[in-house]
Amino acid sequence: MAELSSEWNNEAYVSLHLVEEMLRMAGLPSRSSYSHWYPQYKIENLKGSKKWWVDFYIEDWSRYINFLIEVKSAKNPINDQARHQLYTYLHHSQIRFGLIIDPFLIEIYEYNKSRFNLKAKYEIKDPYQVKFIAQFLVRILELIKMRTISIHTSKGGVGKTTLVVNLAYELAKLGNRVLVVDLDDQANASLVLGVNKADEIDNALSLEAVEQILNEFAGRKEIIDFLKVDKTTGFNYRDYLLSSKFNQYLSIFSGKGKIDVIPSSYRTKDAAIGDKPYRQELLNKGLQKSDIANDYDYVIIDTPPSYTDITWNGVSAAQYMVIPSQMEYLSAYGINNPIKQVKEVEQNTDGKRGKIIGIAPMMTKGTNLNKTIRELVKNRFYPIPILTEIQNSTYVGEALTVRQPMSVYADHTSKGKNIALQFLNLTQEIVATIDKIEAVV
Repeated sequence: MAELSSEWNNEAYVSLHLVEEMLRMAGLPSRSSYSHWYPQYKIENLKGSKKWWVDFYIEDWSRYINFLIEVKSAKNPINDQARHQLYTYLHHSQIRFGLIIDPFLIEIYEYNKSRFNLKAKYEIKDPYQVKFIAQFLVRILELIKMRTISIHTSKGGVGKTTLVVNLAYELAKLGNRVLVVDLDDQANASLVLGVNKADEIDNALSLEAVEQILNEFAGRKEIIDFLKVDKTTGFNYRDYLLSSKFNQYLSIFSGKGKIDVIPSSYRTKDAAIGDKPYRQELLNKGLQKSDIANDYDYVIIDTPPSYTDITWNGVSAAQYMVIPSQMEYLSAYGINNPIKQVKEVEQNTDGKRGKIIGIAPMMTKGTNLNKTIRELVKNRFYPIPILTEIQNSTYVGEALTVRQPMSVYADHTSKGKNIALQFLNLTQEIVATIDKIEAVV
């Protein structure tokens, strides 16, 4: 342990020379397009009758993480009283993560449903060597952040929704809490995931009955309302969530995996946004300003195959993008626009968002033409990876028709087990690719 001057006995000195330097070196400036500090942040208790001031409240918008920092000194280091103090702050603020730091130690805690668990700790050998402390913080933030992935293409009918719903299910099977944001006015993801009254529509005996069911959507909160709502007053993102019927299949797996949906319908139109400022950033701001990151590990965004403000909302909010495409000429040509869009996002966010995971070949047939176009796509868009392919199969359509994930349909019917395995392998490849990207951040 380095010899410390008496200045380290002062919490203000620790804040200035350790905490603030650590945050800057961790890529979190005090005010930027992707991070913000609030020193001496006021917290009120749940009844509003008592107030506390925590040393820092940090918004890390690039990772959709908010966290508190409580600072201690060499004279008054971290102890059980300080830990209880942080617990109190997290409990009353309902913020998920908190950090206690003194010149000798950092402890990071997670608060979830009254549970207060030590997530990680780091013994500081020398508080003057802030670089190593910042590297520890970055590693932990990358581990706990919510990942946002847009599934985007500029051509319809290439298997986009099929990929969305099966990726969501395979991620949930792995124990992840998944939120699907359906931005497509066709609302196919909402239908397959069982939140758009698909069963009632199937059983309707007349067009009038179908119209009556559709009219019920006008009274519920869905993605267009989430985009439009004022996020500063009385906003509760849970008002916009519906639980997917896929969750009934997840109960056999151990873990916390689940799928919720912010649904879409015919109401999801650019005109419905009106003249709101930053109209292409409304989803991103909603994810930042809500507590969604406290409750989900992944957000999968189903974007419409168009060049609209609604589409831009999905592209702008995504840290990562997967581009599904059939290996045929028109689909392959449609890869250009998503790449241009996401590159613009990457430039505007200093690389914090807009990373392309890869191109996912969908509904491949193994023909010579498919193989030729795959090579063309591979060479044309190098170094973007070509991901695990999903072969063409009537079983995929059958699974969608009965509104089941492919792996469940394969288990129940013994059909399409190879296709189910391809979706699993593709999901694992996407996760591994993200892990690799984040390992070098």
